[in-house]
Parts: sequence; C-alpha cells; structure tokens
Amino acid sequence: MAFARILRSSALMGGASVLVLVAAFFRIKAIALMVGPEGVGLAGTFVNFNAIWAMAAGWGLATVGVRIVASSNPSERAERIAAVRWLGIRLSWIGLLAMGLFFWPVGLWTFQDGERHILELGLSGLAVPLLVSAGMWGGLLQAGGHLRVLATTQVLSAFAGLVLGLPIIYVCHRAGYSFFGIALGILVATASPALLSWWAARKHCPAQRGTAVNLAFVRELLHLGGPLMIAGLLGLLSQYVARWVVLGEFGLEGAGYYQAALAIASVLPGFVFAAMATDFFPRVAAAKDEVEARQMVEKQILAGLLLALPILAALLTMGHVSIHLLYSSTRFDPAVPLLTWMTWGVFFQVISWPMGLWQQARGSTRVVLAVQCLAQALLALLPLLLTSSFGLLGTAMAFAVGHLALLVMMLVTIRSMAKTWLSLQVWGYCVASALVLGLAQWGTAAVGGGYWGLVPTGLLTMTCAGIYYRTMRREAQAAPLQP
Repeated sequence: MAFARILRSSALMGGASVLVLVAAFFRIKAIALMVGPEGVGLAGTFVNFNAIWAMAAGWGLATVGVRIVASSNPSERAERIAAVRWLGIRLSWIGLLAMGLFFWPVGLWTFQDGERHILELGLSGLAVPLLVSAGMWGGLLQAGGHLRVLATTQVLSAFAGLVLGLPIIYVCHRAGYSFFGIALGILVATASPALLSWWAARKHCPAQRGTAVNLAFVRELLHLGGPLMIAGLLGLLSQYVARWVVLGEFGLEGAGYYQAALAIASVLPGFVFAAMATDFFPRVAAAKDEVEARQMVEKQILAGLLLALPILAALLTMGHVSIHLLYSSTRFDPAVPLLTWMTWGVFFQVISWPMGLWQQARGSTRVVLAVQCLAQALLALLPLLLTSSFGLLGTAMAFAVGHLALLVMMLVTIRSMAKTWLSLQVWGYCVASALVLGLAQWGTAAVGGGYWGLVPTGLLTMTCAGIYYRTMRREAQAAPLQP
C-alpha cells in the first residue's frame, strides 16, 4: 500500500472531519456564549450518554460490517450487504428501546441532584437509533470504497445539523429553557447524518432485489461484533466515569471546563483517526498476511504523525489562545492546563490507534477484548485516584497516563501477533516527534507563551507540508496512483 495513497486518503477523510468539527465547534461556542460552562458540560454529558447506548445497541456493526463486506468475494458481497442492513435496522430499534428503559436510572446516578436534567437526557437519547443507523450506512459506503461520497455526506450533514439546530437552541434559550434547547439541538444534529447517509447508501450501495438474508452471515456479524462492542463500550464507559467524577466533585461548571478541553483535543482524533477508520481499516483487514499488515500499520503511524504534529504543536504552545478563540470568554481559563495534558494523551493515541485497528481487523477477538478491558479499567480508575491529589487537573492527567499505558499494551500484543516489534525507523520518528513537541512547549512557555507558539507551529507545518509534497510527487512519478 503506497505511502502517498495513505496520505491522500488521510487528507480526504481528515479534511472532511475537520469541517465536521468546525460545525460542532460553532454549536458548542454558541452554547458557551449563551449558557456558559454549565451548558457545555451538559452537552458533553448528553453526547457521551448517547454514544454509550449507540455503541451497546450497534453491536460493533459499523466495524465488523466493513470487515466482512470489504474482505468478501464478489459472489457473496450482496448477501453480506443484505445481512448488514437487516441486522442494522433491528439494532436501531433495540437501541431506542434500551435507552427508553434506562435513561431515568442512569440520569439519577449521573447528576446526583435529584431529577434535574433527566428529561433533557431522555430527549437527547432519542438520537441513539439514529446513531446506530448512521454507523451502518456509513460502514456500507466505507466497505464499498466510496470515500468521497462518505466525506461529502459527513460534511453536508454536519452543517445541515448546525443550520437547523442553532436556531432551536437560541429560541429555547430566549424562552428560558436553555438545557431543553441543548438536548433538542443534539437530536437534530444527529438526525442529519442518519438521513443523508441513508440516502447516499441507497444510491451507491443499493440492496439487490431477490437477495435473501443469509442467517449464517448475521451470526458471523453477531459473533465478531460482540467483543468489539464490549471493547468500545468500555472505552465510552471510562469516559462517562470521568465525567461522573467531575460532576460529583466540581459540578456542571467543572464538567464544562473538562468538556471544553476535551473538545479541542478531539480536533486531532477527528482529523487523523477518521482516515484510519475509513480507508486504512478495510485495507488492513484484506492484507494477505501479518507482514503486509505490519507494513501498513507502520506507514499509517508515520502518516498520522505527519498530519498530527502541526496541530499538536499548536495545542501545546497556544492552548490559552485556543480556549479564548473558541469559547470567547475568560470563564474557560481553568480548561487551559487540562488541554495540555489531554494533548499529550492524543499524541499517544496517534501511535496506538493504527495498532488497535490492526488488532480489530485481524487479531483474536478475545485478545482485543482482554486488552480493552484492562486499558479502559485503568482509564476509569485513574480519575478517581488522581483527582484526590490534583483536583480537576487529575482528570486530564489520567487521560494522558491512561493512553500511554494503552500504547504499551498495544505494543506488547502486536509483538505477539506479528512475532516482531515495529521497525526502528518508526520508533525513531515517534521519539523525535515527542522531543520536538516537548521542545516547542518548553520554548514557548519560556518566552511568555501566547502567540509565540506560532513560530514552532509554523515551522512544523512547513516541514510536514514539504515532506507531504515530496512524498506525493516521488511516488506519483514512480507509479501513477490508482483512483
């Protein structure tokens, strides 16, 4: 798999994800201006709650659907697509039922202040079946290689949700129902990608008439998806536990600072990791052996670092500026130190995510489940331990330390899969990247911070852009890229 192709697909899907995040930031910024940190914290809790139930009900379908369709032979593809569609529709209804049964007790446990905000939690939870169906339709587009269509759909649906949702939030805020407006705005923003991805999948991945649902493929989806669902669910639950700790110790205002820092740090995962989950995952699933898969993973790590370094440098050197620009208020200053620690956690994620996708695509589901159980238990436990000593900052420190531990676990399990470690070249780039980022952070702080961070960020951007350009040009001259 050509390195230039990885870069090209990463730029395509990453660029789409950046636009999606821009739309999300407009919504969060509007909430911050109208409601303040409390509204931002509540919105983050609603989104995390919906993601948990969507992950549980989705049964890993968005991942295993790509796996079994992308790796199928042409004679079986139609039946496998039919199985994904059949199961996805039923899982969507299950998600709605489960959310309806459990949102009240979960709300009582979450907010710890009586029944306040529980009805809004249930309203936003109506987005759960929409999330499940959007994952299914997007997975079919991904498995079929329709990356441009998927990227376009994501961007259009994000801005459609913004245009429709912001007026609702504003009207409800003016009427004195700010939290109700936030929940309704989240529901509208979720409906847009579900509808547009359904429309795109109908056009580009239509069901073939007369194709019966093969229950053997349905059972395969359930068998493969169960462990992945549990692994993903554990990750979301660990995030929810961290929010629960913050809500219990520091209230909605503290949750707002936590969400503000996490939302900015999530810019990078949205940019880099989206490409890994769309183009890289089906390709590594179809690799002929573990040697080829390892080579793909190493190239993906290098591509991720190349795309991530400028953004990481900006967050580490201009965190204060980022908080002020995105939230337009000094009320969010306590989120700045949280952002620094979370950014280092994201750096570790950039390295570990390709290995995690390799595990999911080709490894034993039991191994994947065991690693995720251990890692997410640690991520849930660390906030409980560190907040007692470091306060709110402890939750961000837990994020960084937990993802460093996950990286170490991934390296050990990948070693057992491939019978070899990652190459020295990859290790060298990872260590050099960490040193450059640390030097940029230290140097900018030494001269007073602020906009001085533009200097290392600009240098890294020009360097990475030059490498990107030379790589694309060199590999294009060696062999024309396939569309």
